[in-house]
Amino acid sequence: MIPILWSYPYKYVFKHESLLNIIISHLSDNTIKLLKDNNIISTNFQKQKLTFNYITFFKYLNCIHRIIPRGSTLLEEEIYKLFIRECSSIKCLNMYMLNYPIYKYPGADISLSNLYELTCDTDDQNFYHELAQICRSIEKIHLKFYLRKSVNKISGIEELIKMQKQIKYVYIKDYYECKRITQALEKHANSIIHLELETKTGYFLIPNLTNLQLLRIHRKYNYELNEIFKENIMNAGYYKLQILELQCISLELAINIIRNINGNLWKIKIRLANCDKAKEYNQTIYKYCPNIKYVTIFLNRDGTLEELENILIKCQSLKAIDIDEMILDKYRNDFLRLLIKSAPPSLYKLHINRDPIYFNKKILKLFFNSWSCKVELLDFFMDLIFGIMKLIYGVTNELTNQIGNMYEKGNGITIGDGKRAARARFQVGSRLTARFGSEVWTDSD
Repeated sequence: MIPILWSYPYKYVFKHESLLNIIISHLSDNTIKLLKDNNIISTNFQKQKLTFNYITFFKYLNCIHRIIPRGSTLLEEEIYKLFIRECSSIKCLNMYMLNYPIYKYPGADISLSNLYELTCDTDDQNFYHELAQICRSIEKIHLKFYLRKSVNKISGIEELIKMQKQIKYVYIKDYYECKRITQALEKHANSIIHLELETKTGYFLIPNLTNLQLLRIHRKYNYELNEIFKENIMNAGYYKLQILELQCISLELAINIIRNINGNLWKIKIRLANCDKAKEYNQTIYKYCPNIKYVTIFLNRDGTLEELENILIKCQSLKAIDIDEMILDKYRNDFLRLLIKSAPPSLYKLHINRDPIYFNKKILKLFFNSWSCKVELLDFFMDLIFGIMKLIYGVTNELTNQIGNMYEKGNGITIGDGKRAARARFQVGSRLTARFGSEVWTDSD
C-alpha cells in the first residue's frame, strides 16, 4: 500500500507543507545547510525521522511543483536532483523540470528510462535530444505549437517522437502547420489509439490511424478549415473508433467520419456544428452506429424527429441522448411523446442544454409519470431546471431556492404520486456528469 500511495504523492498527500518537509528531509545535511544559509528554508528546520526512503516510490511528478515555493530556484534544483537520483522509475515529469538539465543529473539513465508521459513545453530542443537518448517508452505525449517560431524549432521533439517504441496517446494544441511532426507521428500510426486536437486549422489530423479508438477535435470556430484537413477527413478510415467528439466541425464532415467506421462507435458528442445536414446526420446514426450508447442528436431541422424515432427503434443499447441545439417549436412536445412511446429500455439519461421551460406542462408531467414503470432512475439534465419546477408546480422564489439547495446536495426528486411515481434526478447548471462503471459522460469541456 505504501508504494502505491507514494507513487503519486501530490494526489494522495493532502497536507502539502508536510509533503514538502518530508521531501526536504531526504536531502543531505550539506544541502539542507546550503538552503538554510541562503534563507530558502527556515534555520529552525529539522529533518524528520523517516521510516522509508519515500522518494524511491515516486512515479508521477506532474503536479509536484505546486508544493515548492515559486522563485526558489536552488530548492527546485536540489529537489529535482533528488528525484532523478532516488526515484527508481519516473512515469511523468512536471512542466518546470523541463527548465533544468535533468538528463545530466546522476541516475537519469535509470529514473527516466521508463518515462510514460511528457508535455513538450519548452523550446530547448537540446533537452528533447538528450531525453531521446534515454527514453524509449513514452506512450502519452502533449505537443503545443502556439508561435510560428516554435514550428521551426522542433528537431529535438521530432527525434524524441521517432525514438519511442509506440506512442498511443497524442494531445496537440496548434496554430501553425508542422509537417515534420506529422511525419514523425505517422511512424506510430498503428499504435496511436487516442488523438485530441485543439486546433486552428486541423493540420495534424492523420488519416491512416488504423487502431484509433478516440478522436476529439476542438476547433477554433473563427478560422476556416484548410483543404488538407477536409481531404484527411474524407480519406480517414478509423475502423476501430469508439468515441468521437467534435466542436465547430460541420455535420457533413462528421457524417463522413461515421460512415467510414465499422459500427464500433458507442459515444458521439458534437458541439457548435453547422446543422444544415441535421436530418442526414440523424439517419447516419441508426444506419452506421448499431451499438451507440451516448449520442448527440439534432431536432432543429425539418425531418429530424422522424429520424430520431428510427434511432430509438434500431439502437437498442442507447443510454443517453444529448441535445445541445435548439429544438424546433413544433417538435418540443412530440419529442417527449416519442420518448414515452419508443424509448428503448436502456435509455435513462437526457441532457437538454436549451429552452426547457417551453415544454407543455401536461406533456412534461405525463413524460415523468411514464417513467414510473422503468427500472432505471431517470437522469434529466437541463440548464434552466428552476424554470421546469415553476412550470410543473408554480413554485415561489423561496421554494425554488430550497429546491436548489437540495439539488446541490446531490439528492433526487420524485415527480408524481404514490409508489409508481417516476423518479428523476436533476442537476443545476450546464455541467453533466454520469458514471457507468468506468465510463464517464461529461459536458464541461
